[in-house]
Amino acid sequence: MIPPPATTAIALEQRAFLRGSQKFEIFPDGEVVVTIERFNTLHQYKLPLWRIDSSPTRHKDSRLGSLIVAVISGACCLGMVAVMMSSRDDNTTASFIFPLIFFAVLFFVLLFKYVTTSINANVFVRRGTDTGIFIWFENPDAKTCNEFCETLSKRAEEAWKQHPVESSPQSLAGELAALKKLKDTGVLNDAEFERAKAKLLEQAEQRRIGFV
Repeated sequence: MIPPPATTAIALEQRAFLRGSQKFEIFPDGEVVVTIERFNTLHQYKLPLWRIDSSPTRHKDSRLGSLIVAVISGACCLGMVAVMMSSRDDNTTASFIFPLIFFAVLFFVLLFKYVTTSINANVFVRRGTDTGIFIWFENPDAKTCNEFCETLSKRAEEAWKQHPVESSPQSLAGELAALKKLKDTGVLNDAEFERAKAKLLEQAEQRRIGFV
């Protein structure tokens, strides 16, 4: 666990069925601590506010295909249960057992997939990467979620205007050093670091030959 600074933080806690929980804390010292729990897995990290793009994007992707098939599977289960309860023939009842088990398992698997893979969130992208912080939309309620997102956006914009000179993107070396520091502290994994590094080098090459 990352020990938080001994100061009052602005926090948002979110919980969702089959998704676990997540907590975001904005501290006055200019850092955000993110804690994500999925079943028995805990992932916690912190990053400076200036690394967060202050303009969030809305990302909504509902896996309707999984939901539709899950509903059909559930209806099949109910139909077979109704037939089994109304039938007085043991052979008929026995013949429905395995199909019932199959459709029941299919129903729960597809329902789980729908809940865990559907996305409805405000996404704050981390500067220099293609990853972001996903804040579930209107969770726990619209007012609380919107107020926190507005606060995070405002604090991130203020922090960017005052971000450290040594981490400024004025030089390629400075930006690469900042990415390396994020990798060393665990904010970025190896794959995210390599993608961000490649993106910076590509942008530097474009500037050098006059494309941007």
